[in-house]
Amino acid sequence: MSKNKQTRYMVSAGLAFSEEREMCKLSRMAAKGWLLESFSFAGFTLRRGNPQELIYCLDMQTIPADEQEEYHDTFRASGWQPVCFVGNMHIFSAAPGTKPIYSDRSSLREKYIRANRMFKRSAIIFGLLTLFGLIATYLTEKSESTALPYNIAWVLTLFFLVLATPSWMVYIAYRVRLQRLK
Repeated sequence: MSKNKQTRYMVSAGLAFSEEREMCKLSRMAAKGWLLESFSFAGFTLRRGNPQELIYCLDMQTIPADEQEEYHDTFRASGWQPVCFVGNMHIFSAAPGTKPIYSDRSSLREKYIRANRMFKRSAIIFGLLTLFGLIATYLTEKSESTALPYNIAWVLTLFFLVLATPSWMVYIAYRVRLQRLK
C-alpha cells in the first residue's frame, strides 16, 4: 500500500476472486480513517478522513448515464450511499446493521449471472483473437517470405493472450460462484 499524507493506494486481489474479503478490508480501513475514494483495475484509492464504521457492498449493473441518479436514489432510500463506480461496477457504503443489498441467494445469484454474462463476452472475444493470432503465426511461420509477418503475428498473439487470460480467469471465478450458489 503506497501512501502520502492524504491518499493511499491499496492493491486489490481482484473483486471477482475475493469480493467479500476486499469489502471487509475496506471496512477495516474506514475504521482507521482511510475512506474509499475510487477503484480501478488493480486496486483502490483511499482518502484520509474521520474514522467511520462502514460496510461496503459491490453492485454490478449497467446503468445508462441518464438513469444514474435514480439508481443511486434507490440505494440511498435503503441506507446505502454511492461511493464510486467504474463502468458497471458500483461500490456503496452504509452503517453496520443496514439491510444488505443482496439479502437472499436468488438476488445474489442474479448479480453473478450479470457479471458472468459481461465477462463471458470478453473472454470469448479475446480467446478467439488469440486463436486467430496463433493460426496467423503458424501460417506465417510456414511462408517463405520475410520474418516480419511472423513477428507481427506473434506479437499480436501475445497481446491477445495477455488480454484473454484475465478475462477467462474472471469468467471462471464467476462461474464457480454461481455453482456454489446452486
